[in-house]
Parts: sequence; structure tokens; C-alpha cells
Amino acid sequence: MTAQTRSSTPSLDEIADDDDPRIQRVYRRLRLLTLVGALTMGVGFLSVMSVIAYRLVKAPSPGKAIAARTLALPAGARVVATAADAGRIIVTVEAEGRTTLHVLDAGTLLETGRLELAPGGPAAPPIR
Repeated sequence: MTAQTRSSTPSLDEIADDDDPRIQRVYRRLRLLTLVGALTMGVGFLSVMSVIAYRLVKAPSPGKAIAARTLALPAGARVVATAADAGRIIVTVEAEGRTTLHVLDAGTLLETGRLELAPGGPAAPPIR
């Protein structure tokens, strides 16, 4: 018979996984990495969802009715030019030798102002 010598270190079968401090450190690191990954993914998901919600709230509603108005012009008048800028539409009308600028709100097409340009008025001072 041969004598069996036992080493001082226990075999792998004899060690319980939860008792080994090296394995416990690995588990702690794994839990920490999992938590950091989950939190990062959660923050990313919430930021994407908040951007989508913001754009849905700020989007213009497609159900707006189309504004239709008629700009009454004197007989014989003609439209010389139109321009649009900053929510306004400017229509230049010429009638009987006078030029009139009609300023309209672009959303409602209501007239918000009128400027009549008449010849023969006082001369403007020269620009220096």
C-alpha cells in the first residue's frame, strides 16, 4: 500500500465558492460593472425618450385650418412685388401713381399695417 499524502491546500471540491475571498472580490467587481452598465443604459434611454417627447410636444399641429383672406385693392391697382420675412408678408401695390405697402401677418393673413408712398412729399436729408 502506498501512503497518500495530503497537501495543506484543500482541493477544489472542498472549497465552497462563497467562502473564497478572491471569488468574493470578483463577484463584487462584477456586480459593480453590471450596476454601472445598467445605470448608463438607463440614463441613455431616458434621454432619448425625453428628446422624443419634447419634439412631439413642440411639433406644430397638422390640423390647423388654412387661412384664406382677400386683400381689397382699388380699381386699376396692380401688385408690383411681394416679400416674406419674420412672420410677415409685404405686398407692394401701385394704384393711380401711388405706391402702397400692405403688411400682413403670415399666420392669419390679417393686415397689420399699411405704408403709403406718395410723390411730391418733403425731400429726405442726404445720408452722410
